This record gives sequence, C-alpha cells and structure tokens, in this order.
Amino acid sequence: MKPITTILFCTCMAISISASAQETSDPRQGNNDLKINVLYGVLEALELEYERILNDNTGVGLAASYWFNEDSDLNFITIPYFRFYPSDKYHGSGFFIEGNLAVIGSTDYVDYYDGLYYSYEEENVVNMGAGVAVGGKFMSKSGFFGEVFGGVGRVFGESYIEVYPRAGITLGRRF
Repeated sequence: MKPITTILFCTCMAISISASAQETSDPRQGNNDLKINVLYGVLEALELEYERILNDNTGVGLAASYWFNEDSDLNFITIPYFRFYPSDKYHGSGFFIEGNLAVIGSTDYVDYYDGLYYSYEEENVVNMGAGVAVGGKFMSKSGFFGEVFGGVGRVFGESYIEVYPRAGITLGRRF
C-alpha cells in the first residue's frame, strides 16, 4: 500500500471504531431537567424549575414562583435546592430527599397606634428561610418525567409568614 492509502485506511478504521463505541442517544442520559409545577397553577401561582443532575445520586436546582392570588400574602419565592436520590432507580430519579434555602417576598402587616385607634399598614418584605422536602421522580423512556413532592420551610426574621410551602406535582423534560 502507498503511504496515503495507509493513512486514509487507518483514519477510516479509527472513525468507524470510535463511532461504534459511542452509546446510543438515550434522552434519560441528559443532565438538565426543566419543569413546571402544575399544582401551583391551581393555587393561582406559577413555578418554574431547573435542575442539574450532578451524578446518579445528586442534583442541584433552582425553583422560582410568583403568586398571582391577591388573597395570598406570598408574592414570590426563589428556592435553590440540593437533592439526594438514595434509590437505585435510573440516573437522578426515584425517591429523593431535598434540602433548600429560600428568598421569600411577602406582604407584611405593621400595626400602629395613632392615639385613638389601632390600625395597620401593608408592607412588602423580603426574608430568608430554610426547609426540607421528600418526593419521587418518575422517568419515561422518552425523557419526560413527573414528580410529586412535599415539604415545608421556616422563615427567619420577623414576618407575618412563619413558614413557606414546598410542594408540587411537576411535569418536565430531561435534555
């Protein structure tokens, strides 16, 4: 064989070997989850989430919700979280335990006495909190999934709201 033919033959062999060594494209193998909390839709709120799967057993994420209900004292909640998946289910799925922190925007009521009457004023405040949740993530072979979870968090500082909810029925897609 001529040198150029040998080089071309070796290049073609290397490409075909590396191509056959690659795994098939499984949508569940992605590390990014985008999801929407449909439970909050019933409560007149919108919550969107992003989760990054770090390995088979851990993930970190960010949930952001905005409350449209005028009767609710909550205005918004932003929750960064860490999840641990102790089960042997597929890559970042199955039962999970979550620890989270929160930034909560709420309406507070400040009482004051004007000499004759007690009255109050509404005031928008921002507080921090920490909480826990437990739940499960159920993956399909096509990369779509559903989650069910529940938990609660404690608000730090002086506030009319002492706890914040961490609950949901979410639908999402892994990529």
